[in-house]
Amino acid sequence: MSAFDYSEIPVGFYDRVARGGGNAIRRAWHLQKFHRIRDCLPGHGGLSILDVGCFAGTFLSLLDATNFSRQVGVDILPEQVAYANAHYGNAHRRFIAIEDVTQIHELGETFDCVTAIEVIEHLHADVIENLMANVAATLEPNGYFVMSTPNYASAWPLVELVLNRVSDVSYEEQHVTKLNAFNLETKLARISPSFARYFRLEMKTTTHFVTPFLAPLGFDTVMRVAAAVPHKRWRMPFGNLCLAVFRRTTEAL
Repeated sequence: MSAFDYSEIPVGFYDRVARGGGNAIRRAWHLQKFHRIRDCLPGHGGLSILDVGCFAGTFLSLLDATNFSRQVGVDILPEQVAYANAHYGNAHRRFIAIEDVTQIHELGETFDCVTAIEVIEHLHADVIENLMANVAATLEPNGYFVMSTPNYASAWPLVELVLNRVSDVSYEEQHVTKLNAFNLETKLARISPSFARYFRLEMKTTTHFVTPFLAPLGFDTVMRVAAAVPHKRWRMPFGNLCLAVFRRTTEAL
């Protein structure tokens, strides 16, 4: 992990942002991200999903129980996990506090899908390697691993600079591993030499090119515009977030 103290982030902060508290741009950013990730997941019912770095549980709260009848979120922040369970925990969805990524495999469960939404950038290389090994051990053969991370070949560095100056949450110390749309697979393979053995890339694109920044002009309209082009048809590499879908190979650990 980075040296940033994540416990300083107010409990439920990003969930309140996504639910309409505060800045329209920030709300659009988070909701569009979650919708894009959701659209990358398979649509048939009775699936299971693990959200790594679930924070306050917002993403899983957007998933229908018919499609995902078993939902688990894990995070290293017990206060955020408690918030998630209090607000979104139910018979099919639960949130678990863990000390580090090595405990993911210790859950003793396997999943059809695993998500890591803006998680990788917060981790040093050795932790990423451990995370990938745990995801590989947890994911069913041909299961989906969906991840997003800032695209440092876009305007994101400028966005990050502005956020560090005007936001009450700084990203300067949080982001320690910087990927982009051009080096994402090769850098992950360099960090985790076994990555290509256990995962195959199914789809890679970018998102958040401009629409979140237009949210003050009309939030609902901007959300419709953002959803108008399916992610599989969007091949422009300069959106502010990288979005990738990997499938678990049948290679045994």
